[in-house]
Amino acid sequence: MSALRSPPGVPSANKRTHRRRSIALHLRVHDEASGEYIGRIGDISEGGLLLYGSRTIETREPITLRVELLLPDGRLAALSLKAKPMWSGPDVNPAFIATGLRFVDLDFPEHRAALDLLLTNLTIERDDFDD
Repeated sequence: MSALRSPPGVPSANKRTHRRRSIALHLRVHDEASGEYIGRIGDISEGGLLLYGSRTIETREPITLRVELLLPDGRLAALSLKAKPMWSGPDVNPAFIATGLRFVDLDFPEHRAALDLLLTNLTIERDDFDD
């Protein structure tokens, strides 16, 4: 069996700065500016996320992502995170397009708080991915 390789421009596991975590729920993600649905979160780390959608994201400019989730106390939260698309292309599953996004502006308290909320409440503590 051959090992899966990262697409061109995608860091392999040994070059990653932050440990990736699986998402317990594949949350819907929208472009905050347009309101357009752009995909679901596949995995997430302190540095960025993997998005599965139906089309490539052509821009390399940062976009503001909006993620809505139900908190453990039953409240609905709308989180905003700014991220820069780093690569986008066909996934192993031909039904999806995979896009890697790197978080930017995490020095803004509201963006940092949104990421911390996602990492704390919605991830599975695993990093044994086959890259």
